[in-house]
Amino acid sequence: MKLLTLLLSLIVFSSVVNAQRYDITADIGQIRYHEADNTLATSWPKHVWFQLENISQTPDCQKISGKYAISIPDGNDTAMSILLAAKLADKKVVVTIDDSVKFPRGNYCKLSYLTLK
Repeated sequence: MKLLTLLLSLIVFSSVVNAQRYDITADIGQIRYHEADNTLATSWPKHVWFQLENISQTPDCQKISGKYAISIPDGNDTAMSILLAAKLADKKVVVTIDDSVKFPRGNYCKLSYLTLK
């Protein structure tokens, strides 16, 4: 029983140690929406990813064309509105992520908070 408790404690602790929160100040680059029935990226139905440009930190996230890509799950209309407003107004944002949370697959970091500066 003690061995099991120790093993579970180590597993939980190791996953917490590897996670890191990032508050990244950046400009918004490319924004990509995946249509629900697309055949090119089947794990992305109705999800969005966007690129960060001129970033203040370097998380462990997917890079596309040398720029970090952050994912937004389908249905997060508030985040999309803020993102599009920032892009259209050419404003910086603060993107908060936990680089241990990947969505929907691979190494894409999932958006936690989005702040318009």
